[in-house]
Amino acid sequence: MAAVAALPAIASAHYPAEPPPGGSQASSARSAGGQIFVDGAGDVRVSGNFLAFGDVGGMQVNVIDRAGDARVIVGGRPLLRPQPRGGSPAARRGAPPRRLSFQPSAREMFSIEGRDLRASFRGDGNVTLSITGTGEVRLDGVGTFRVNSQPAQTWPLRPLTLPLRQTPRPGRG
Repeated sequence: MAAVAALPAIASAHYPAEPPPGGSQASSARSAGGQIFVDGAGDVRVSGNFLAFGDVGGMQVNVIDRAGDARVIVGGRPLLRPQPRGGSPAARRGAPPRRLSFQPSAREMFSIEGRDLRASFRGDGNVTLSITGTGEVRLDGVGTFRVNSQPAQTWPLRPLTLPLRQTPRPGRG
């Protein structure tokens, strides 16, 4: 399956570094937190404040946007845009979360970006994802993953939950 290179700390061995589809600029999801690169087969669930992009051709993708600021782009086409910020905070808090389901074609790149999101990738396809932000990533299948700048690890055949955050710096003595 086609892969997309991730952010500089998690470049894919398959392709040179590229920005996510749609060329989104600065975002709070990308400005802090950790990075995870996933390559394998199985189900992946991401929750928190994040930017995820990659290739999951043939898999069902479900997005729940609780903050109303999600941006989802598939094959260069926007499927979900941030809602206007008008209205009172109380009215926004009472709004139901937005939900979106889609199934990208083979080699069709996508990006999902926002705060207070949950995205799940399920099906028989191959998962090649770059994720940056804060939250957690749950893997259930087989393959490899890399957290921040650490070496690649095996994605076991049992569910595994990884925190999506910066690697703590060692204390100074």
